[in-house]
Amino acid sequence: MDVLSDQLARARARGAVFSTLRRTAPWGLEFSGRRPLTAHILFDGPGWLSPARAEPFPLAAGDLVLATAGDPYRLVSEVGAPAETIGDARRRGSDDSQGPAVRVLCGSYVVEGSVGRSLLTALPQFTRIPSAAQHPLHRDAIALLAAEAGGSGAGQQVLLDRLLDLNLVYALRARWQQDEGRAPGWYRALAHPGLARVIEAVHRRPADRWTLEAMAQTAAMSRAAFAAAFKTVVGRSPGAYLTDLRMGLAEDALLRTDATVSTVATSVGYTNEFAFATAFRRAHGLAPGRWRAEQRTAAAGDRAQDPTA
Repeated sequence: MDVLSDQLARARARGAVFSTLRRTAPWGLEFSGRRPLTAHILFDGPGWLSPARAEPFPLAAGDLVLATAGDPYRLVSEVGAPAETIGDARRRGSDDSQGPAVRVLCGSYVVEGSVGRSLLTALPQFTRIPSAAQHPLHRDAIALLAAEAGGSGAGQQVLLDRLLDLNLVYALRARWQQDEGRAPGWYRALAHPGLARVIEAVHRRPADRWTLEAMAQTAAMSRAAFAAAFKTVVGRSPGAYLTDLRMGLAEDALLRTDATVSTVATSVGYTNEFAFATAFRRAHGLAPGRWRAEQRTAAAGDRAQDPTA
């Protein structure tokens, strides 16, 4: 079980390129900072990222920045350069005038649910991964993304979306390898063979009867040693981690299927609907059926306000 892939899939973390713009200096793009997760890459030239309430920092060609929701910010050719909103820039299109030019790729990600929120809280507002620090395969993926963004062949949008997905996996790997202390607990556990076996097994078979004894046997550790190691590395007890995993799966099933609450309960490992409803209410403050109705109403309202989301 590839746990990172599982987490990204359950967070609905998938890319949707929303702009690839050519700009000649001086240039600037302004962002509201409201989108949950956005990737920025400058092709062909340098620039600066200028946050609203922090010091600007330089970007070289090929550098990647992941931006989570927060304060507004700007991508600019130089500090103080005038900037247009990304919405106005998209409507205007690329600049074909002569002079020093860059191509700016800005790709948003769909990130949903409690799993998505967990991923995002593991990131600061801005994560810069310099080209020089990228894995060679990541640089290759960015080069392919640059080449495809500059073309106009059939199926281009699908390729750009998938390459943006690939970019996110490499970027998260790089971020958490550079600063393991900020990585999610499940990611840190993957470096421990015994804990990794348990994390992978519960993600693969979350509905199994996972007692502490069963988890400890999977880890090939004593119950006491396993419980202590899991809490130290992951930051939560094995039982709490399993409950969080099951609640995330239940959220997904409630939102994206019309399965009954009883069916959802069984699918995530609860023996009866009452036990599931109790656990769900403890985690979310609402009964599963009411939570489903409120979430679907809110999602419909969000789509109506932002058709590009």
